[in-house]
Amino acid sequence: MRKDIKLQKQKHRDIQSHEVHQAALSQGMSTVFERFEAQQPQCGFCKKGLSCQLCSDGPCRISARAPAGVCGATGDVIVARNLLQLAIIGTAANTYQCRNLANTLKAIGEGISPLKIKDEIKLQRMCQGLGIDHTKPVNELAVIFADFILNEIGKPVHQPLTLMDLFSLDSRKEVWKKADIYSGGPGSEIITALTKCMTNVSNDPVDLMKTALRLGLSNEYAALWGITVIQDIIMGTAELIPGEANIGCLDPETVNIVANGHQPVFASLIMEKAGSKKFQAAAKKAGAAGIKLYGSLCEGQQLMNVSGRDEYKHIFGGQLGNWIQEELFIATGIVDVFLMDLNCSVPTLKNYADKYGTTLISTDPVVRFAGVDNLDFNPETADQQAEKVLEIAVRSFKSRKSAGRAVNLPSAGNRTACIAGYTTETVLKMFGNDINSYIAEMRKGNIKGAVAVAGCTTVRHGQGGTSIHDLTLELIKRDIMVIGAGCCSSTHQNNGMSTKEMIKHAGPRLRSICEAYDVPPIVSYGSCTDVGKILDTVAALAWTIGCDASQLPVAASVPEHMEQKAIADIFTALAFGLLTHVSPEPMISGSPAVVNYLTREMVNVTGGRLLLEDDPVKAADDIEAHIMAKRKEINFD
Repeated sequence: MRKDIKLQKQKHRDIQSHEVHQAALSQGMSTVFERFEAQQPQCGFCKKGLSCQLCSDGPCRISARAPAGVCGATGDVIVARNLLQLAIIGTAANTYQCRNLANTLKAIGEGISPLKIKDEIKLQRMCQGLGIDHTKPVNELAVIFADFILNEIGKPVHQPLTLMDLFSLDSRKEVWKKADIYSGGPGSEIITALTKCMTNVSNDPVDLMKTALRLGLSNEYAALWGITVIQDIIMGTAELIPGEANIGCLDPETVNIVANGHQPVFASLIMEKAGSKKFQAAAKKAGAAGIKLYGSLCEGQQLMNVSGRDEYKHIFGGQLGNWIQEELFIATGIVDVFLMDLNCSVPTLKNYADKYGTTLISTDPVVRFAGVDNLDFNPETADQQAEKVLEIAVRSFKSRKSAGRAVNLPSAGNRTACIAGYTTETVLKMFGNDINSYIAEMRKGNIKGAVAVAGCTTVRHGQGGTSIHDLTLELIKRDIMVIGAGCCSSTHQNNGMSTKEMIKHAGPRLRSICEAYDVPPIVSYGSCTDVGKILDTVAALAWTIGCDASQLPVAASVPEHMEQKAIADIFTALAFGLLTHVSPEPMISGSPAVVNYLTREMVNVTGGRLLLEDDPVKAADDIEAHIMAKRKEINFD
């Protein structure tokens, strides 16, 4: 019965995925949904965060019968320590991506990489903001800026991040210093935080939560900031572009490459190479109509944001969707090469590749599968690597056609239209390049407030992202604008919510503004790492209005959080003083002290707080009440 209910939700929300899912089941495959059902019932101790496996005297589980672990750790300590470990992993992953980008930018600047800088102006502007002589040659600036970012990553905990000093609000800096969470480089902060998680080291749950807040600031002012800026410099800053989404984008007559993960630079080079006469001719000789590269997860969001450029627009085939769908992409039977970098590449992809004839290739040293070839991206040999991927893809297409394998494309509808490329700059452009125009509409109540709906999707809420879908609709009908990012954006796109057609679902006042300024009520900033850009927008609003970020009529929501990077970003939002809605509840219910600190006492620390609510309508009620209270606080009402 439970599975039937979940499949009904799938069918209701995303018919394309539902059809491919049914085909995969009929061909003997299991998906995340079947494996989720097989895990039920899940461990109640783990679900509450009350299980510890750190030492050989464990594992320990906290209960009324055993209120302390063998070492004496209470449930409060264990829950806080477990949550901090998730924040550490998430911050480390974002920092890893930022470090990779900085090293790539440095290689470009040193002239040892064939990659080119697409946005020189942004590089010059960033250097100018840092007090660097921005009139120097661009390649020299690239090296200087890359070294700056690498230095920020490695700063000791007692040396505050320069980016935090320069670009955060003065009111925020006072709050962070008072709370002793003014952070240093993420590398050093991660080492300190990991040490605190060791057995019998830190036994104060509040200190552990403050350590997570320090990580949240390092996550923002080194990792996320560095990722978004360097990607723009290398690939070009996003521009508004009509896009296409979902599984129906796949074309059985083209050589099909899927770029899955979070690091889009290599995939962007592959697209450039794919458009050359050499590889177009090779594809046609193999019997293909051409070559297409498709995006998956956050990597696809970034690729779609720049897909209007001449070198990409005839090659980018669309944004296929979120992590829950990735098995289904391969189950269509027409994916020739599936590239994997960073998260999320689920372990069963090898089973699907073997079943449906797809070639898997890992392009980053942290992604490893038994029996899968590795072609780890190297900025110095990127040209040859990109050409090798394309050669493999053409051969894989020929094998697919000669094998005559079944094609499992959805019959119910084709690709879904969407609009991509929103950033602080492009949104402001729609308001006449004047942030005061946007603020004026907020003052009038035409835009009651704004909510970032960002992060993952989870199996617990069905294939189509039911909670994301329902919460978003509830917010816009209350005249609250929504900014999407990450897999939430894929849910919006797959369900046809990232278009101007959604204006008709907005409340009357928001609808009037959307019509007047030709802007949809739901905009996508791109990947999960673009949370950094969203917080830039928050800071710009607060600075212009003359208030603290915690006083703005805004909030953050992670309505289907799943993995560790989401936890790191949640602590970033809390450090910024934002009401932060999270569902499903993180594994913290076993500690009343931790729950109380995050949902109540946090207001007195950073001005933010955690809102735990699984019902999208009730969550919208609470978020709207918060926004209305903040409007009064800054005299908007």
